[in-house]
Amino acid sequence: MEDESGRLARLRRILERREERAETTASEPWRTRVDGESPTLPMTETVPLIRTDFGDDATWAAVRDAVLAPHPQGGGEYFRAEVEPVEDRRFAGLTAAELVARVPADPDCPEEPAATLLVVADATTMTSAEHHLLLVSVDVADHDTVRRLRATPRAVQQVENNLTTANMGWEEFAEAADDDGVVRLM
Repeated sequence: MEDESGRLARLRRILERREERAETTASEPWRTRVDGESPTLPMTETVPLIRTDFGDDATWAAVRDAVLAPHPQGGGEYFRAEVEPVEDRRFAGLTAAELVARVPADPDCPEEPAATLLVVADATTMTSAEHHLLLVSVDVADHDTVRRLRATPRAVQQVENNLTTANMGWEEFAEAADDDGVVRLM
């Protein structure tokens, strides 16, 4: 059985190791921390809307157009999802984790990813009745935790606008998802 001074010494060692890890992690570029792969997603000014399923061009066009369409918000205002379509066959079939691993580092802050939100048009998007898209969030503050949820094309605008302006948090949308895990207009 450890005495009080033994427990304190053990706690100090644990804290020192955590601080060392935090210092090392903070100085490493984002792409190295993820998995060492060179990033391949393009740098975008807005949130990337990544196509990973190339089986149906007509469905992709309809989904893309629905996400990009202006949506009335009341009072005569219209909002759009601030997304940029990325249509590159190199991303065909990639999972959320594989896409996150390909997010480039922020050029102004290399220990941060250039994008912390991805919108993905995957096989489920193309085959589901509502064409719900996969939303992937990377929480850098929480040890690069990758979170996923689905949203209908119209709801993407609401989620993206509120997340990127920090008007609402990820948890609020996760809680607002219906029983099937899909966020629809709130």
